[in-house]
Amino acid sequence: MKKILIVDDDPDLQEGQKVFLEGRGYEVVTAGGMEEGLDVLKSTTPDLILVDLMMEHYDAGFVFCAKVRENPELAELPIIMQTSARDKLGFTPDSYDEKARSWMKADRILSKPVPPEDLLKTIEQYLSE
Repeated sequence: MKKILIVDDDPDLQEGQKVFLEGRGYEVVTAGGMEEGLDVLKSTTPDLILVDLMMEHYDAGFVFCAKVRENPELAELPIIMQTSARDKLGFTPDSYDEKARSWMKADRILSKPVPPEDLLKTIEQYLSE
């Protein structure tokens, strides 16, 4: 069973995605913010991470991703960032641009709200590689 870590400060989103993904056969672990997410990674290694961009700070997701990538044991984990930056700030970072990905440290960025089937399709793309 593949394990997914969801790091997001929105408990409703977290619970909704957890229930949805568990119903599709995934084991799901959750964390309510960057620090809690980093603590979870000390005791478990997921197959994929879903992380929010704006949590404790507007850039907490970027900081989280950078810290994960600094750890050689976790550096290759797929990270999918979810963000409502387009609605709140008027822009969405381009995760397909190589230059942007090099500093963002996320493999993919999805705009919230992410339709569940789109989220599942994206997750399956990374876990089937």
